[in-house]
Amino acid sequence: MSHSKPLLIPWLRTQVDSGRYPGVNWTNPERTEFSIPWKHALRQDSSDTDILIFKAWSESSNNGQAQGDPSVWKRNFRSALRAKGFKMVSDNKNDPANPHKVFRWPEEVTSEANSSAGSQDKDDFDLFQDCVLPTQEVTESTINQDILQECLKGLQIGPETEGTAGFEPPPEQQQLPNQVVIGGYALPGQQQYPVTIEGAGGEAGLPEQPAPPMGGAVGGACGGQLAEQFLHTMNKTSDGDNFKTEFRISVYYRGVKVSEQLVENEAGIRLVYSPEPTGKVLDYDSGLTLVCLPSPGAMLDQTQASLTQRILDKLGNGLEIGVSGHMVYGLRWGEMKAFWSFSKYDRSRQPQEISKLQPQPLYMLKEFVRGILDFIEGKDSPPCSLFFCLGEKWPDPDNKPWEKKLITVEVVLTSMELLKNMAVDGGASSLKSVELQMSLEEMMELC
Repeated sequence: MSHSKPLLIPWLRTQVDSGRYPGVNWTNPERTEFSIPWKHALRQDSSDTDILIFKAWSESSNNGQAQGDPSVWKRNFRSALRAKGFKMVSDNKNDPANPHKVFRWPEEVTSEANSSAGSQDKDDFDLFQDCVLPTQEVTESTINQDILQECLKGLQIGPETEGTAGFEPPPEQQQLPNQVVIGGYALPGQQQYPVTIEGAGGEAGLPEQPAPPMGGAVGGACGGQLAEQFLHTMNKTSDGDNFKTEFRISVYYRGVKVSEQLVENEAGIRLVYSPEPTGKVLDYDSGLTLVCLPSPGAMLDQTQASLTQRILDKLGNGLEIGVSGHMVYGLRWGEMKAFWSFSKYDRSRQPQEISKLQPQPLYMLKEFVRGILDFIEGKDSPPCSLFFCLGEKWPDPDNKPWEKKLITVEVVLTSMELLKNMAVDGGASSLKSVELQMSLEEMMELC
């Protein structure tokens, strides 16, 4: 007979107190911070004792059976910590002698994350109660009726189940990890949210941006030289456990670019709105950079300005786009629905909604590497950016162009952009190196 799953917080406190797991111990007298061994599986000194705590949680939460392999146990453990409000205060996974991480216990034991997800129907409300404009305002701007219709038909703030029908609960609430498929690759579970500080990109040795034009054989980088240079640059985008990139964000209001900025935070960004412009601000709790969208007040078209403002006002805590391990994920925090694609010219007519229930995988590094290998074989080059639409479905079911959307945001992953430019400018034939292809295939297995 199956037993009920344990609650993570009391279970974990018991395990840390027990002292039965090597390296799992309290790090301060108040017992509010604790250490967990965090050793990469490929290290020569890795052993079974490094994963005992991860395996124990998998067994405890799955009726005594450790589901999946050690990498799955580790990911599910990290996801459980994140879901319950544990904060990573020290990341020493690269310490040659004692690779570990230190986490801080939640100040208050709450179920805020789960309750917000479970009460989505109550939090979200019907579009038509809040979007219809006063008659006078509409008649004063009859030439822009298409904008109003776009809003009435497209703004997504209601409690519909579209986009969440395939939702699975977080790892600690399910027996088997949810497998989300991105471009044909299965992602067993969520990984941690790395916390870094603004400007960490350059210090960590990321490739300089933007990419220099290769021009086929610029600087003698042709044939094997280009392949060697490409591989060297590719290796700088990953430290083994995490994909490393910066983010260039371009914001468009109905097809017109209203802002563009570069964020050098490897952890990611959160798109928010504030009546008072704040620029880029680091949120120390999440490690993400808050990017404030501009006010539409200066628009000449007041109908468009009014509708755009309504979307911005419902962003709440915004749209999160971050990096976890080798994955770029998305998570919606506000009432206003958000949709995404790899391109502003997507004509698939299949809207892709960003989940408000749990972090949603958007792009894997292995997908990009696979795209580079395909490009070497003569296929199209892989995407290096993500395209978001706030409040309206995207890709549009009626094939309406992105320029008709009230708020769209393009997020370029600059490391991928650099590599893509090198590949395209140098030509596929210049990358046909056995060593490069073998290295890329090996990298895909590690991601």
